[in-house]
Amino acid sequence: MMSMLCGLWDDFSAWVTLEWSQMTYVLVMCALGILGTFGLLSFLKQSKGKEKKPFKWSSLVLCLLLYGLLAVLAFARM
Repeated sequence: MMSMLCGLWDDFSAWVTLEWSQMTYVLVMCALGILGTFGLLSFLKQSKGKEKKPFKWSSLVLCLLLYGLLAVLAFARM
């Protein structure tokens, strides 16, 4: 089981490192970072609003998923 996961990670890392050009990698990383930041800012804006509305946790969850994907891609490129 562990060797299968290591093989999958090796394939994914090789795909990101060898198959993607530098420009593609930079554009994907910038897009994920910008979208994650917008999600975080929209969540913080809702939490500081004057009206008493319940939090919309979907923007925070989406932000965390985007930052997690950003970290996985950065780690795969190393």
